[in-house]
Amino acid sequence: MAVLCDTICVWALYFKDSAYRKHVLELRSKHKLVIPDICLIEAAYPIYKAKGLEELKKYSKFIENLPVAPNIEILKTSLYDLATALTLAAENSETFIDDEGNLCLFNAIIASIWIKTKTPLATTDTQLIKLGKQKNLKTIKLEKSK
Repeated sequence: MAVLCDTICVWALYFKDSAYRKHVLELRSKHKLVIPDICLIEAAYPIYKAKGLEELKKYSKFIENLPVAPNIEILKTSLYDLATALTLAAENSETFIDDEGNLCLFNAIIASIWIKTKTPLATTDTQLIKLGKQKNLKTIKLEKSK
């Protein structure tokens, strides 16, 4: 079985001290992790914010090596995924517009891929989990290490 990942999975794979790393590695040991390429882009922002420019160089190497890592597949997003995401966001503003009025485009793209593939999604995002219940999609709620 394949597992669709959101950006928190990328964070967990990259940072050894991530609270979700153990669970993500456990999933990877049993299933192929499918990571949309946009998650790699989205993760760059908090990595830069948390660790600065030098960390982006390290993250660059991580990204270069990720496609050859075992049980990892990088999914290229398409214009169809983007178009579907924009429609999904417009029709589900309570899910894809945050409290400050910002569009949560990365989440909408992930959701559009999730709906299209029906692959279980590994996430901690409460809005995506709620959407999954509404659309009868399987979610794997990532758990923090104890």
